[in-house]
Amino acid sequence: MRVAFILIVYCSLVCGDCNFHADTHMQPIQETMKKWKIYGTEMTVSSNEVTYSIGICRSPSNAANDTAIVQKGANFSFVIGRLDPVNLVSGDGWIQLTYEKGDPYNNICDNVTRQASIMFICGTNMTTITIRQQNTYADIHCNYMFQLQVPEMCPPVVIVEESKKLSGGAIFLIIVFSIAAAYLILGGIYMHVKRGARGLDRIPHLNMWRTFGGLAADGCDFCCRCDRPSPRAGYFLDESGPDFRGDDDILSP
Repeated sequence: MRVAFILIVYCSLVCGDCNFHADTHMQPIQETMKKWKIYGTEMTVSSNEVTYSIGICRSPSNAANDTAIVQKGANFSFVIGRLDPVNLVSGDGWIQLTYEKGDPYNNICDNVTRQASIMFICGTNMTTITIRQQNTYADIHCNYMFQLQVPEMCPPVVIVEESKKLSGGAIFLIIVFSIAAAYLILGGIYMHVKRGARGLDRIPHLNMWRTFGGLAADGCDFCCRCDRPSPRAGYFLDESGPDFRGDDDILSP
């Protein structure tokens, strides 16, 4: 019974999570990653007849317990990263997860062990992983690079509610039209009930409003016209007024 319990605990630690390098600065990021929807999932991507089975802190299906990424071709299969150890670095808007201790190269890259990195960035397409760098016959790279979008890395969207308050000009117009409507309605009722007015005569102060337009026009004409005639020398008013000049004034040059 004790042996079975130890095996269950061992499998849960090895198969279900990454063994990160000890770094207290990365501990908050590790805890954040564990809340992602893609954490603990498996993805597959293909390129040039090569298929990659990629586990996000888990082992891909039909792979060894400590395997993180498997590269399969027509005549080969390599482990290009393992769950132990895992390196984690971050920057402004990105997190890079690196699986180390993959299968060693043969006669290339100084025979070092393969390693693969996954670059997590902000985005909503979390179902498609992109190959950014790989080791091929035409383009030899010693490291593999993948990119995956994570919605949880995107900053929260701040919805700014439009102000529904009326502007000062709108409030002023509402007050003016309200006063004018009250003036016409209440004034019309008063003229009809108290004075028996009919038709247009029910408009309060009708005579004033009839002359208001002409008075306003005369005022604008007086204030805005610049070519007003001025009386000539020797006249008290203008040519239409009486002539008060004497004979000597008329005969003088």
